[in-house]
Amino acid sequence: MAERQIGPFLLGDKLGGGGMGVVYRATYTKTGQQVAVKLLPPDQEQNPKLIKRFDRELEILKKLKHPNIVQCFGGGRLAKQRFFAMELVDGGSLAAVLKDRGRLPWEDVVRYGMQICSALEYAHEHGIIHRDLKPDNLLITKKGVLKLGDFGVARDVGAMALTAPGRTVGTYAYMAPEQIRGEPPVSHKTDLYALGCVLFEMLTGKPPFESDGNPATLFLQHLEKKPPRVATVALDCPIWLDTLIGQLMEKDPEKRPWDASAVEQALQEVEAKVAGQASIAQHAVSGQPSQLTVTGDVSSVRQILKRKKKKKIQKGPFYERTWFLATCLVAVLSLVTWSLWPLSEEQLFARADALMQSEDTTDWLRAESEYLQPLQEKYPTGRYATQVQQYIDKIEMNRAEERMKFNNRLGREPSSEGERLYADARQYEQFGDRVSALEKYRSMIPVLETSEKARPFVNLARREIARLEQAGGANDDRLKVANDALDRAEKLYQQGQVLEARKIWNSIITLYETNRELAPQVERAQARLDGKEPLKETPAAPNGPATPAAPAASPPGK
Repeated sequence: MAERQIGPFLLGDKLGGGGMGVVYRATYTKTGQQVAVKLLPPDQEQNPKLIKRFDRELEILKKLKHPNIVQCFGGGRLAKQRFFAMELVDGGSLAAVLKDRGRLPWEDVVRYGMQICSALEYAHEHGIIHRDLKPDNLLITKKGVLKLGDFGVARDVGAMALTAPGRTVGTYAYMAPEQIRGEPPVSHKTDLYALGCVLFEMLTGKPPFESDGNPATLFLQHLEKKPPRVATVALDCPIWLDTLIGQLMEKDPEKRPWDASAVEQALQEVEAKVAGQASIAQHAVSGQPSQLTVTGDVSSVRQILKRKKKKKIQKGPFYERTWFLATCLVAVLSLVTWSLWPLSEEQLFARADALMQSEDTTDWLRAESEYLQPLQEKYPTGRYATQVQQYIDKIEMNRAEERMKFNNRLGREPSSEGERLYADARQYEQFGDRVSALEKYRSMIPVLETSEKARPFVNLARREIARLEQAGGANDDRLKVANDALDRAEKLYQQGQVLEARKIWNSIITLYETNRELAPQVERAQARLDGKEPLKETPAAPNGPATPAAPAASPPGK
């Protein structure tokens, strides 16, 4: 091709492209460094939506600085040509590796999987959902470092959405059910579903669902069909990795692992567990399904061995003799038969109980999917029904609390009334007003206790009530809490910590603006936010003593 230059970049061979842009190998003329340059095709320069997506991708990449995410060097617009430059990843894409090798050993899959998780966790922490995770968008350096690229359809939760409600974006073979339906809204767990599809493909050489090119067929499978177990195709796949991939591809986002960090930790544990249980016999003893099938009973095996027995005395080491090999075969088949036998109620509960004693919530998720849910389905009124429900409630409470923290971190509104009321009560508790917190926790229980959806937050409220009552929260003085906070804000302001002081004043207004008892404290906080001098003494509640105010200080900036 004829050489073409965009600013300081001399374009070379075309590396790839699609509707969102074309990528070229390029040389940075000032240093000779090889880079990749993405251009918006000239015929798309009149498409406002594509222009916005291209500009959004540049802004996203500029703020994501992570060793497992393709680095952006900057970009912009020259004349009518939009472009940006990125690091050139010299090892090709994961898709090309799979095309060349068919499938990868599970050890490589775990290693690559942990790198993908690291990239996703970093992106999610910065409010970015990729929405198009697939082998084509995972690049590998010659040193084996995996890098996530192509954020062309990524969603920035802090920016205005570019996709209309009900519209689907992404690649069909890796789309989560909620991405197809448009509800619930896509979240970081949407990327985790795609991660499960990618791990499945790395291990088996093909995606979990395939069709003859009809998107509707793929959509229906993602929405309704249970994905096949990896171990039915890749017999060397450890059962723990197989189970994790199944959890990632759960139809309900709430049943998937909480975040990419939890998945990364689970992948690390796979290596440790395989190291501890490497043999087929140990695999069977672990109580997990095996891919071996027993087609006859032990006596049949003995008859077969008996007919083939030779009278000739065998020589050589005992472990090469027929009797020893036959004994080993019978032992393995017996163990496999035992592992396939359905677990009793006692066995299911014992294994769930052991996992629930762990401090690792990944073990809780495994207990839920493998033992607690089967216990509820098979033995709904069994001897362990009460304890099983308590464990499930514990898992749901942890899941709800983590979801609330994630929404709060990203500045999202609560996703349910239960979450809103619980978050409201927590705000009082964190401010130090345990009296109001107790009132809020207690008041939400009769309102929500009949709602199954709100059950985790009702249980969380009961937990906090018990904890606060034990700590003597009911004996706190609400007026004293507010006055102490005002005094603390004045001290912070005098020390030059204006932002911290303003946070306290804002909190007092937010928490107590409807509380007539604390109207003077709210008035004082509002006055300080408005830049007025502090009062000589703080008005107290009716019949209450006056509280001396801090010395005067210049008003804070608005």
